[in-house]
Amino acid sequence: MKIRFYLDKSITKKEGHPLRLYIYVSSKDRKYPFTKYYSQANDWDFTKEEPKRSHPLYNAISDFLFEKRRKILNLLNSRETKTSNQIESYLIGNSESIYDFWELRIKELEKHRQNRSKTDINTGGTAKKYSNNLSVFKKYQKELLFSDITYNFLYQFKLKKSSTCNEGGINTYMANLRAVYNEAIKRGVYSPESFRNPFDGIMEAKVKTKDKYLSISEMKILFKNPIDNNFYRYFMLSFYLGGLDFIDIASLKKEHIIKGRVKFVRFKGNTQEFIDNFIFEEAQEILDFFHDPDSDFITPIHKYSYKPYRDKYVREIRKKFKLLKIESYIDSKSPRYTFINIGGKELYLNRDVIKELTGHSQNDTHSIYEGSFPYHVKDKVHKEMDMQIKFPVRVKLHFCKFCFDC
Repeated sequence: MKIRFYLDKSITKKEGHPLRLYIYVSSKDRKYPFTKYYSQANDWDFTKEEPKRSHPLYNAISDFLFEKRRKILNLLNSRETKTSNQIESYLIGNSESIYDFWELRIKELEKHRQNRSKTDINTGGTAKKYSNNLSVFKKYQKELLFSDITYNFLYQFKLKKSSTCNEGGINTYMANLRAVYNEAIKRGVYSPESFRNPFDGIMEAKVKTKDKYLSISEMKILFKNPIDNNFYRYFMLSFYLGGLDFIDIASLKKEHIIKGRVKFVRFKGNTQEFIDNFIFEEAQEILDFFHDPDSDFITPIHKYSYKPYRDKYVREIRKKFKLLKIESYIDSKSPRYTFINIGGKELYLNRDVIKELTGHSQNDTHSIYEGSFPYHVKDKVHKEMDMQIKFPVRVKLHFCKFCFDC
């Protein structure tokens, strides 16, 4: 491997000859990228490949070369295997600003979402979160180099945000910055000079979050006191269909309703969990209410900007449920958490069946080889969940293998 800077006399521009970087990894992997500097021949020492004092940018170029040659020496001494592209990024990338790389990651995530999204609903996804977090750091410090990210910098940021942000919020910012930082290292865009990880010990201790589920007794209240409001219908539909997310019911189309079942791959991230749930009477009534012969969707949520409408949904159901004396903490995932909690913690139903109903990946070898539960097993558990909120006292339901009415 050979790496050095040189003034290329074969190219002449108004500013002079360009200062270039010579990178030779192998006969098939070599590059000669340009830097932003130029020099006239009479202002350059070709023996040392350095500017003469007569050069108008003598100090700037001298400092640049001193810093880059130090990095070259470290790179050669490390004996790490790198490609010419990685070396170029490490030495003279477009910027050593982590913000530039962060913005590149946002564009990549947006492209990934376009290629992989299972829904027509634009939630913004991970790219939106990255963009929001980047704005927070830019507000805190206008420019941020990779080399600026030290434990002290992170601690001072945490100290500043602690006056307006809880532990979970601070950890979210830190985790996003760490993800971008680590990705840059993996790609060879940045090579830290210290082996010490600046993020070690910086995360806030996790505090138990508020429970976001309703009890059986609270769900009974909702069932007995129906509200003529779409937000109420969204909440109940999410529960009745098996603890679906708000994004699920927003994205579902009529094509996902097949022979009395809702069938789709969950509309979330990279998950490939398949939902195949029976549509019971209560859910069907809500679907019939929303039916629009001119729409492909099962609800009108798609007509609105997703995130503002989801936030409005949360605000409105909190207000309306409070009027019914429901005190549990509510957010957009509450129907899902409620379904999971009632099934597993209050009714002691089969947790694996509940995971399959809600599309929770089980990620264990045993589950991979077992396959899915048969309909009569899944539907029995599902119906018991729905039926429990309809009766004044808890009853144990019994079903035969072939129907739900015996």
